[in-house]
This record gives sequence, C-alpha cells and structure tokens, in this order.
Amino acid sequence: MLHAVKATAVVSARGVARIRAGHPWIFRDDVSRGPERDASDGGPFLVDVTDGRGRFLGRATWAKTARIGLRMLGPIGDDAAKADGPDGGAAGDGLDALLALAERRLGAALRRRLAQRYDRDAYRVVHAEADGLPGLIVDRYGDAAVLQTTSVAMNAARDALAARVAERLRARVVLARDDGSARDFEGLPRFAGVVAGGGETRVAYRLGLNTFEADLLTDGKTGGFLDQADNHAAVAALAPEGARALDAFTYHGGFALALARRGGPVLATDEAAPAVARARANAARNGLDRLEVRQANAFDLLRTLESEGARFDVVVVDPPALAKRGGSTGRAAEAALAAADRAYKELFLRGARLTEPGGLLVACSCSGRITRPHFEELITDALADAGRTAQVLARNGAGRDHPELAGVPETGHLKCWVLRVF
Repeated sequence: MLHAVKATAVVSARGVARIRAGHPWIFRDDVSRGPERDASDGGPFLVDVTDGRGRFLGRATWAKTARIGLRMLGPIGDDAAKADGPDGGAAGDGLDALLALAERRLGAALRRRLAQRYDRDAYRVVHAEADGLPGLIVDRYGDAAVLQTTSVAMNAARDALAARVAERLRARVVLARDDGSARDFEGLPRFAGVVAGGGETRVAYRLGLNTFEADLLTDGKTGGFLDQADNHAAVAALAPEGARALDAFTYHGGFALALARRGGPVLATDEAAPAVARARANAARNGLDRLEVRQANAFDLLRTLESEGARFDVVVVDPPALAKRGGSTGRAAEAALAAADRAYKELFLRGARLTEPGGLLVACSCSGRITRPHFEELITDALADAGRTAQVLARNGAGRDHPELAGVPETGHLKCWVLRVF
C-alpha cells in the first residue's frame, strides 16, 4: 500500500504571495526548505507545499536545483477538488502518484479538445500549466503523438507518460521532442526519439481542407506549428476571393496553403531548403498550383519586392522568435531585445508598404520576451514610418487548443495581429 505524502517543501513569504496570486512557478530562491533529492535521483516527484507555519498551500512537482523549484498543481478541470486537497487525490509522492494525476488530467484535457470539434486531426492535447500538468506538452498528429517534458519530474516520468498517452490517444507511435532550449533552462539533457509504439515518424495530418506532411522526429517544434492553425483559417476567411498573397517565413506553408484556397496567386518564402521542399510538396499534395514557394532570406526579399513596386492583397509576416528567453542578462539582454525590436519593425514596415490599400497585413511574433503592449508599439511605429494607417481587425494569440492560464503571461507566447492597411 502506498504511504501518505511525506515530502514537503516550505516556501518564503514571497513564494506564498505568488501561490495565492495563482502563479504556478515558485523559484528556487523562494523555497526555504525542500527535499535533498528529486525525481532525477530517487527522490519525490511530488511534494506538499506549506508556508513557514506549516499551513498547506497546495501540491507541486519538485526540482532540487532547477531555477523553478516548484511547479504548482493547482485545481484544473474535473479533478479540481481532488488535486487541491492535501491528499492530491492519490497517496504517495512517487511516480505512481504523479501518473494518477497525469492520467486524470490528460483525459480531461482530451475531452475539452474533442468538444471543440476542430476541423483538423492535429492539435495540442495538453498545454502544460494551462491544463494542470506543468512541464508536459502533448501534441496529436493524426495517428501519432509527440510529447515534450520541461521539468525534472515530467522528464523522469517520460516513458511511463508516453505509454499512457499512446493508450489514451490510441496513437501508433509516440515521440519525445525533448531537444529544445527549454530543456537548458532546467538543466536537462536534450533528447529526441521514439518512446512508445513504432513505425514511420513521417506523418500526414489535416488542417481544414489541406493535408500536410511532417517528420515528427526532425522537423521544427513538435513537427509543425499547431499554435497558428486557427489563425491560418481566420486569415484565409478574411481574404477576398482571388487575393494575391505573400507569406514570409512560410515554413511548411501554413498560411500560404490556406490563402491559396482563395484562388489567387500566392508567393511563399523560407530561407531553409528543407522547409521550402516540404512546403512545395504540401502545395503539390493539395493541388495548389498557383502557390509558388521560393527559397530566400525574407528581409532581402521584402526589400526587393518593394523596390519592384510589388503589391499584395494579403501580406503575412510570421518570423521565428527574434527575441528568445533565457541566455544573456543585463546589458547583453537589453542589446539583444533592441536588435529584435529593430528586426520586427523593419519586417512590419516592409510588409505594410507591400500591402495594397484596403489589404490585410498579418503581423506575428512568437517571442515570449515581446509582450503584447510592446508588440503593438512595434506595429504602430512601423506603420507610422511606412506612412500608412490601419484598422486592427483582430489581436489573436495561439489557437483554442493552446489555452493560456489567466494571470500567467508565460503560458501565452504567440501574437498574431490582423490589420487592414490604408
């Protein structure tokens, strides 16, 4: 029989304030006392969290040396009453207790997604903190799934979690894409590979009317950019029939393929040869012969198109993260952010100048360090320098399958502003 939870972490007054404000991250500096070991070396996966007087504040996963020492497992979904109590709905502080919680919350998260009735078979099933499973991301691509673990506890439970994901989603294969920079933040080794099931890692999946192909083991993020899927459809719905469109930084052709369904000519560009090849193959797969995919540096191409007097009914500027989290601090961080500001401003300025009067400019940023107010300032400054005015039609974030946790801006990184430019 599993023992009652014994492992405890005591937090400072500042940690108590963060927990009561609803933030799931408690930094190691705000942990006054915690277990000497964690899940990486035989210690607890879960701990009870108390204040200095022993008052229970909630439960959390534990990392003894990571910058984020505690990741709170607050009430989310239909197991809220169980998860918020001192028992957490499962006895013990080890792997079994974590898996019991994860199975309940995975099931609840999947039910919420299925209730959305997406017109696609690829979507995020678990969005970490926002689904009550901090440090865990699960994406579905047709008959395959990809998970990412960004905390010590979830990393230690990865194989067991993968088995449960495979069963719950009836996935043919489950891969881990633990090869991103978020791992460095926690001091975790990078890894990519099959962790459950087997077979081909290259999969076909559907977003609306279009079918895409991706190699889930080698392509970017977890194989595709699912956070933009709702925005692909929303922008295409706003575009007029026969719209001439430009999709800078197209990657696998997300915006470009959706816009090509409007029947007009579309120019898409990416600097990476593999991405260009994949986007061309996706265009051919869907019979979109008016979509041209060109390998080029987007900054250079936008300048060239402007000098040629080109104009488009829809211009999409969706660059990779130009201001990354972590790494440099102090003056170096300020300099990096200033450089990112200049790059975003140039891209949006060129994009505005290439947009026909009355046309649509879609300006995006996936940089977590660029806040929404700051992003709007960049767009406003770029429009002023371009001598254009604009209506803001939408200030979108990631899709409905990537929900943000209220009051926790770190759970929402994507900005996608849709503007009508005059």
